[in-house]
This record gives sequence, structure tokens and C-alpha cells, in this order.
Amino acid sequence: MSKQIAGWLVVHTENKKQETFNLKEGRNSIGRKTSKNIPDIPIIDNYVSRHHAVVFVRKNQKYEYEYTIADNAEALGKPSMNGTFVNGDAQRITDKSVKLKDGDTIQVGETKLVLKTTQVAIDVESAVKLVGKTGYKKTVDIKTNRGGGLKKIVRK
Repeated sequence: MSKQIAGWLVVHTENKKQETFNLKEGRNSIGRKTSKNIPDIPIIDNYVSRHHAVVFVRKNQKYEYEYTIADNAEALGKPSMNGTFVNGDAQRITDKSVKLKDGDTIQVGETKLVLKTTQVAIDVESAVKLVGKTGYKKTVDIKTNRGGGLKKIVRK
């Protein structure tokens, strides 16, 4: 499996420090870091599960990267407690993967991450600059959107 950078997720949340995470071809786990769990994309957010979501990056027949996201329910069979959302849509991803395109916003917990692809950004600096020029997507209120009866859990 190639270690070449296949895109970036840029934290783009109001009043939150901007961070950038490299995406690689294959499976990229998103979650809360603990002493026993170190995800590819560690998110500091009390509403993020240890194993929250997964971004899959694959090459298509034209050798271009394609991106999909799945809540942990699809990846490991157990859904994240507070849901995974795309582009401010209050409908949480549950048991299916969703195709992503450049500029899509993923929300895990209260953290929003914008996808920048290698087709649009040539390097991490340009990815950050492009995201900085965009507005914020609507934040799904996970405290009221419990997604199918799951109660919110605050992680400490």
C-alpha cells in the first residue's frame, strides 16, 4: 500500500484550532486518541468516539483518487455514539458509506473537517489556504440530534 499523500482533512470549526491531517490510500481512521487507541486522524473532542468513522481512499480506473466515508457502524459494526454527518445534513451516516468530493465537510462530534483532494490542492499549504477562503458549513447540533434514539455520551 502506497504512503503517498492522497488528500487532506482540514479542521474548519468555528473557534477551534486549525489542524491538517494527511490522507493515504486505503483506510484512514478518525477517532479520539487514548493510551490504547491512536487513530490516523486523532480528534480532540469530547463527543468523538475512539473509533468514530473511517475515510476510504481508492484509485478508480483512471487512477484518480475516490473518497468515501463510513461511520464506524459500517467499518467495525458498532456505530459512533454521536454520529457522523456530511455537509451540515442532520441525517447521520449509519450503515452505508457516502461518496465525498473536494470541499465536502465531515462532522464528527462537534468538529468539522473539510476534504481537500490532490486534484484541487497541490500541497498542504494550498489545501489550508483554500479551506480558509470558504465559509463554515452548518453545524449539526448533536445534543438535540440523537440519531435513532442513541443518547449522547460525553467522553472524558
